[in-house]
Amino acid sequence: MTMTKERIKNVLDLVPFLILILSAIVLVWNVATTDLVFMRKHIVGICFLPIIYLAFWWRHKVGVLVLGLILLLGLLSLLSYSYSVTTTTLSIGKNEDSQIPVFYGQPIFLLWLLIHFIVSGRHYIGIVTKKYWLDLFAKSVKETTA
Repeated sequence: MTMTKERIKNVLDLVPFLILILSAIVLVWNVATTDLVFMRKHIVGICFLPIIYLAFWWRHKVGVLVLGLILLLGLLSLLSYSYSVTTTTLSIGKNEDSQIPVFYGQPIFLLWLLIHFIVSGRHYIGIVTKKYWLDLFAKSVKETTA
């Protein structure tokens, strides 16, 4: 059985999701085997995993978009899948009073977003256009009524 190029691309779209699942498993293992406890952002992150799965199950392209949104939320430190990854703030300026923040977030999510855009970037072409969103939801309506 040979896989078509489109099918291979769709499987590659799942790589960042699988990375999140593995990170969540490691997090749960660490909490279960040590005296660590879940923080709010860990619970939020774990709760989003089934939402990502359901979005992929419902419509692949919607799943890709939801995954990208979740990775963005993680980049902004609103959720997390690890105790070892902390929020980093990078700023420029000479003294503390005049520093300008350049980056605030979890750097690992920057890497995961980069991987996501490399394997799934084709789904974001034209995302700011009205036609993109009309086509996305028109296909969703057609699939649910058929």
